Amino acid sequence: MSREELEKKAFDLFNGGFCCSEALSKTIIDHYSENPGGYPVNVASAFCGGVGRTHEDICGAFAGAVIAVGYLYGRTEQGGDLSKVASITAEFRRQFLETFGSNNCAAILAMLGDQEKFIKCKQLTAKATGILSDILDEARSKQDQ
Repeated sequence: MSREELEKKAFDLFNGGFCCSEALSKTIIDHYSENPGGYPVNVASAFCGGVGRTHEDICGAFAGAVIAVGYLYGRTEQGGDLSKVASITAEFRRQFLETFGSNNCAAILAMLGDQEKFIKCKQLTAKATGILSDILDEARSKQDQ
């Protein structure tokens, strides 16, 4: 899938009933995981609309991306290597902050202003999906070299 197709899928999942964190994490994991059926999308549900739908704390789209990276590259054994998951997450954080100015739900909502049916949040989630997909594609191409 292209970046644009992944962005559309995340937007459509959000528009269809998943929230920001669920839509982004599911889109990324469905595309990049060797075992997407094993991903329990409900692990992202507590980040819908900020933490617990409070529209506070961490942005759900940001949290969904971090969850997806952890699912894809996190360790499963004590003492395992964290370098890949950390570097991908740190790069996503850098680009997210550069693009959106914050990873705080309330700050982002204030910046986005009035919106109907969270349309601007859906667009942000789609764009964040594209950002992460570019980072993951680059990491995979480096790994294949």
